[in-house]
Amino acid sequence: MQNIRAYFPKLFFVSLGTATAVIWYAVFYFELRGEILRVTFFDVGQGDAIFIETPSGHQALIDGGPGARVLSRLGERMPFWDRSLDLVILTHPDMDHISGLIDVLKKYSVDAVAWTGVLHSNAEYKEWIRLIEEKKIHEFIVHNGYSFSFGDGIQFDILAPFENFEGKTVKKVNDTSIVGALIHRENSFLFTGDIGKSVEYRLLFESPEQIDTDVLKVGHHGSKTSSSQEFLQFVSPDSAVIQVGAKNRYGHPTQGVLDRLAAMGSDTFRTDIDGNITFASDGEKLWRE
Repeated sequence: MQNIRAYFPKLFFVSLGTATAVIWYAVFYFELRGEILRVTFFDVGQGDAIFIETPSGHQALIDGGPGARVLSRLGERMPFWDRSLDLVILTHPDMDHISGLIDVLKKYSVDAVAWTGVLHSNAEYKEWIRLIEEKKIHEFIVHNGYSFSFGDGIQFDILAPFENFEGKTVKKVNDTSIVGALIHRENSFLFTGDIGKSVEYRLLFESPEQIDTDVLKVGHHGSKTSSSQEFLQFVSPDSAVIQVGAKNRYGHPTQGVLDRLAAMGSDTFRTDIDGNITFASDGEKLWRE
């Protein structure tokens, strides 16, 4: 008992110091967040993972990349006490998009998931289904016409796919990708998953006003199967982001895509070169942090 009494003052001050540090961390975190929407394109290697945080603190994650690296990336953007996400969006269940989300569903409390319901044969797909059911996560099966409101004048509109793929087997899973437009009053982001040129052309006719955007997530990691000249001209992004792994075996991004973006005057960023890429919006101005 005497030993405990001897160390009690020291323990008290250590605990007090820790509590004070946590409080100041929280104060600075919420002040930094301010009235700003932030969208971070994570460097997770050869895959997509995009984190959205609104001024009110709503948090969404689009895709999770090919492995567990997304967990450390989330840890860099979220305070250590925050272990929850409001929405997880799976654009399509290929490995480089779904694999990291398995770790996210295991480690984080997720309120809702949105995906297309398309069938896939990989093991991660089966685990995705199992975790949604086990954790009783609210599930949205979406296609064009769906929309999510994040408050603060921010909404996420689903532009594609153009049909309900729930329970269906398809040859080109990439073309079932969710395409979403994130709109913050005067500013917008367009997320294109891994769609190919055929879906791009359909978007030109189905959603011409909604695909004209400020920031484009370049389709399919800059593959030659995406980013047609006609599509890029219509989208006319000020900035383009390519999520890609360094020295990947696919040769992404292709020089043709890079040339087309350069010819349009778009500022092009790459996660293999630039690391995590964050854009901030106050609803009027848009800038890279």
